[in-house]
Amino acid sequence: MRAERHGALRAGVVAVVVLLPFGDVAVPGLGMRLIHVAMLVPATLALHLVIVRGARIPTSVVLVGCGLGLVSGIVSGADGVDPSRSVPLVVGSVIATCYALAVVLSRPGAELGVLDLLVLVGGATAASALVSVGRLQAAEAGNVVNGRLTGPFSQPNELGIFCAALLPVALACIVTSSSRRRAALLSVAAASLAVACVLSMSRGAWIGALASFACLAVCEPALRRALLAIGLGAAATCGAALVAPAGVPVLGVVGARIRTLGDPTQNQYDDRPLVWSEAWRQAAEHPWLGVGPGGFRSAATESTSAVAAQPPEHPHNLLLTVLADRGVVGAALGMVIVAGCVLAVRRHVLAPEPGDPAARSVRIRSIAVIAGLAAVAVHGGFDMPLRNPIVSGLVWTLLGLAAVAETVPLARYAAEHHATTNRRKWVPVTC
Repeated sequence: MRAERHGALRAGVVAVVVLLPFGDVAVPGLGMRLIHVAMLVPATLALHLVIVRGARIPTSVVLVGCGLGLVSGIVSGADGVDPSRSVPLVVGSVIATCYALAVVLSRPGAELGVLDLLVLVGGATAASALVSVGRLQAAEAGNVVNGRLTGPFSQPNELGIFCAALLPVALACIVTSSSRRRAALLSVAAASLAVACVLSMSRGAWIGALASFACLAVCEPALRRALLAIGLGAAATCGAALVAPAGVPVLGVVGARIRTLGDPTQNQYDDRPLVWSEAWRQAAEHPWLGVGPGGFRSAATESTSAVAAQPPEHPHNLLLTVLADRGVVGAALGMVIVAGCVLAVRRHVLAPEPGDPAARSVRIRSIAVIAGLAAVAVHGGFDMPLRNPIVSGLVWTLLGLAAVAETVPLARYAAEHHATTNRRKWVPVTC
């Protein structure tokens, strides 16, 4: 009976992963996006297991931070400037938090298959976006690029961070793949993710991807050879882009885009400095609980706001969005999640080198999950794409897997894997 319950949870999580590319589709009559409806199924099953069946919730700092963050969101929304805008976001947070719990409860070792599927689905999403690629044209010295790749997302930065978050996971899955055929398939998906990330022309996603690879290099020696090759290739590409004339297709545009990093204030069309100032103003006026989830736009319409004429939905910065929406309390609880991710990495880094190949695979993949979340956090310094349903579904899946990495003993991972591979020989693909 217990295996059946876990099987239902696994099926629900797999369904969410498969439906990620279509997550932004509206579901008629429900007023919700498809990804939230899909997440609702395993979320409900998880609550049933905990409340009715008495399943034990693993002791996880990541889950504690998510749960307390949900409570702070409810309180901030009830006390905010526009509760009607807060309600949909709070409902989405309830579903997402319970879905992360479902990922944790699904079963030890489940992420060995889920991560492969996640990379393949992500690669297919990137490939579908590449089909619609057009001619890229740089303007305003590279500060503006026309024809940026978007795919199923509402704007290019969302595609960029989706790909950047999956790139370290893809590398880990390739290196630890159980067969060369699977590794080849995962490599094709990783290539699609890398090209789509570049063509999104999202500087924040580029920097986030580099930060995630740096995290992998520091924490996992087994990946350093592969990361060195990737780093040399990236450095050579950047060097060629920087010396290429602006008229050279793709490469010239990439070079112009890279050069803008030296002085981001040159973009006369970038209103983010004003938006950031408005976020600080709202945080100063509502320091503890903020203006409520989604309340930034309503609060920005006040006469004292510098962006009152055209208020944006959010401050285009992850930390400032949390500060404005949920105040210092919400930001502090967000740091709890970060602390949980750090503890998860520390746990695997400081553990004795596992002799079992399956346990080594779990170690590499667990660190890669945290590296993917690091890419999201770094990108959050440049934009706030987490309200896109597809990106949100990916991030909450990674958060659930981060909680798994934080809590489940490596020996149980290995045992679970051996039990589900029908005694096939484990042959990891070397770097």
